[in-house]
Amino acid sequence: MNDQLKKLKIALQMSDDEYDDLLQLYLDDATDFLKLRLSVHELPDEMQAIVRGAAVKKFNRFKNEGMASYSQDGESITFSSNDFDEWQDEIDQWKKDQNGINKGMWVNPYEIRH
Repeated sequence: MNDQLKKLKIALQMSDDEYDDLLQLYLDDATDFLKLRLSVHELPDEMQAIVRGAAVKKFNRFKNEGMASYSQDGESITFSSNDFDEWQDEIDQWKKDQNGINKGMWVNPYEIRH
């Protein structure tokens, strides 16, 4: 079992392996979707917590896939249409940091450039 799956199972308070294949699929899907959002081929380590969080959300909706909301006996459940909405600020910050915004750059004024 990989480290990411172990951490996900801790977050979900699971000790058996009944859902390991499904959880791994959710981790893989979240990784792929986040790579698309970030326009990267390899997911940066600092994004692993977002992947786990999205996988937790996905698992908590297990058997309620596609449902936007549910109400019964005064109880109401609504699912977000996007698993990454709550981390959009972090995703945007990472993108800004990667594009040079918020990055310092040292330039040697004596270097001759051709």
